[in-house]
Amino acid sequence: MRLLAPALGLWVCATTAVAEPDIDRLIDAMGMPELIRAFSVEGEATGKTLDADFLGGQGGSVWAETVRKLYDPTRLERALRIGVAETLDPDLARTALVFFDSDVGQRIVLLEVQAREAMLDNDVAVMAKAAGAQSGAQVRDFIALRNLVERNTDAGVSAQNAFFDGFAQSTRSPMPAPDAEDLRDGIAAETETWLLGYYALTLSALSDEDIDIYSDFWRTEVGAAVDDAIFEAFGDSYTTLSFALGQAVGLLMPADEL
Repeated sequence: MRLLAPALGLWVCATTAVAEPDIDRLIDAMGMPELIRAFSVEGEATGKTLDADFLGGQGGSVWAETVRKLYDPTRLERALRIGVAETLDPDLARTALVFFDSDVGQRIVLLEVQAREAMLDNDVAVMAKAAGAQSGAQVRDFIALRNLVERNTDAGVSAQNAFFDGFAQSTRSPMPAPDAEDLRDGIAAETETWLLGYYALTLSALSDEDIDIYSDFWRTEVGAAVDDAIFEAFGDSYTTLSFALGQAVGLLMPADEL
């Protein structure tokens, strides 16, 4: 495992600060630990895909352990807490808790977590995306309100580029990167399809009044600040993780494949 110390060390060094109590409470109330666990489960599938695509399926226990550590939900959660604490005013976090600790707030969070977990099942994800494609204005307006397609696309593009950079650093051999415009277009299309499915699944269980209340929260200064902080923290940690994955792939790739 010592071979992969540079990749793992980068991630460990990024998670050494201490978060704020009120921000911790907000992250818990928003269901972030549960959402991160779902992301971690998807990371295992990502690891298998990278093993097949770059390592010929020969990554073995070293690669499996590397993926497990990089996608460890406890570490990911710690990184998110620290990142949000660095950018979100604790007073705004306390104000946001008024909504997320309310009955309607907790009902919405529960539905978001359940939908996220359900979409780990490929059959459910396919059905949700099909329903999302037929979504009306309510779902599309909610996604547009928070600029979710562009925000998630930005994070995806940065993560992809970081993977290529990490690979190049560990191999001294740059990996041919896809065309930037094609990369963004592809990620944006995939992101929009997933978001439409996810929110079709989530919002379908809510009343129109609840959706209006939720939308109104995100329109506030507090809601916008929370969204900004969450996306910045997740984007930074996702980029760091992807760079480390690229490093690890490069270190484990057979010499005759470089």
